[in-house]
Order: sequence, then structure tokens, then C-alpha cells
Amino acid sequence: MKHFWNLLIGAGLLSLAGAHPALAQQVKLSNGTLLPEKPFYVVTYIEVAPTQVQKASDLIRKHSAASRKEAGNLRFEALQGTGRRNHFLLLEVWEDRSARNAHAATASKIGFRKELQPLLYSPYDERLHAPLVAADPSKIARGEKGTVYVVTHVDIIPPEQFPPCKRQVSESGPCGNALVEKLVADSRKHKGNLRFDALTQANRPNHMKIVEMWASSKDHDAHIVHADTKAFRDGLAGVTPGSGVAADALFVINPLSGSLYDEQLYASMD
Repeated sequence: MKHFWNLLIGAGLLSLAGAHPALAQQVKLSNGTLLPEKPFYVVTYIEVAPTQVQKASDLIRKHSAASRKEAGNLRFEALQGTGRRNHFLLLEVWEDRSARNAHAATASKIGFRKELQPLLYSPYDERLHAPLVAADPSKIARGEKGTVYVVTHVDIIPPEQFPPCKRQVSESGPCGNALVEKLVADSRKHKGNLRFDALTQANRPNHMKIVEMWASSKDHDAHIVHADTKAFRDGLAGVTPGSGVAADALFVINPLSGSLYDEQLYASMD
């Protein structure tokens, strides 16, 4: 009887490991695709009280510099919102999940979180990611003064990630993920692009982050009105690219996205 219960508990733990994002080691998309286990990405949103911007900036810069020296770190960038100066973002790339987990448990990281906590007006929002389409982090230039960072949260409704996608002009696609992948491929060719990656959130594979770097605001401005970018936005909205509207005057845009295309601009603090 004891052996039976041991087997039952073991099976339960295996099931939990497959369902719990902290235990799962590889992200699986709804079409069965397994994303690479490494490198391992972390995107963190930090929002502080407007009166605490300077103090938070000092803490974040110090933490960023220290984290880059840790074993297993491939890239660690601290960003500040260009519109809302009290909004910050951390972009981290680690060799693998183990390296990130070791970092999260260090006295330095814990101390940073404790010092930052009284300055926050919303919780520390840390999201783990796997690369959907991402360049080798060691080959991406570091941000400089004038570099424009753009980080966009993209939420694709699960049935619309892969064919058949009933909200799209053609059910055979391109559907949500293919649209994102095409945007990455096209945008990397646009003038002034330094980085254009798409990451998938580890615990919600239908949620993604698009991470961009542009040499100047002029280059970014040209990108957002480029035919490739406008076609992507139309496709995500479920209308024929270039049309803006459907033939039916009563048609209501039926987006593939479950939320707004949340594009936020940042500048490097490092």
C-alpha cells in the first residue's frame, strides 16, 4: 500500500512539474513547438513614485552594473521610460535558467529588491521568457546615448496563434505567431535597426515581448510608418493589409490580439 501511495505522489509531482511555470524547463507552444531552453530571458517592469525617481535610478544603475559581473550573465540592461521617467525596465539575458535562478537568490539581488520596495507604487513585475526569434546577445551592440529602445507586450488569443485562425482574413494565415515572426524578419532590414527580437513568456506562451533597439528616434519614426509595420498592424487587427477597413461597412475589427499593442519607449541608463 505504501508503494502505491509513493507511486501516486510521484505521478502527481511529475504532473505538477509539467504544469507549474517555475518547475517547467522548456516552453511549449500550442502547435507543439518547443522553444530553446537557453539563453534565458527576463523582462522586469519597475514603477516608482514620481518623487523617488532619482533614488530608484541610483539603485537600478548600481544593480545593473553588479549583475553584469555575475557568472552566467550574457546581457543586463537598465532602461528608463522616455515619456514617464518613473517607469523603468530591466532586460536580462542569462546562459540558462540555472544561472538566472542563482542570480535571483544572491544577497545582492535580494538587497536590491528590499531597498527598492519602499519606492514602488505597483509590484515588482518580473516575467521570464524563452526566445521565439532572438539574435545572439553577444553580437548585439550596447545601447548608447540616443539609442531608442522599444519594448512591446503582445497578447495573441490562443486559437489565433496558429492556423486555422478564424479572426484573420484567411483562416490559413498568416496567424498571430507567423505575423510576429515576419515582423521581426522585415524590421531587422529597416534602416537604423540594432536589435529586433521576439520573446515568449514562459508561463503564458501566447504572451510575447518584442524588444527593439534603434540608432535614433528618426530611424524608429521611419520604421513605425513603414509598409511592413503597417501591414503587421493590419494583420493583427484582422483586416486586409493596406485596406484599413473591411468591405462590409458594419464590420467590427476582430483582432487576433487579446489586448492593446502595448508599445513603450525607453532610453538606456547604463
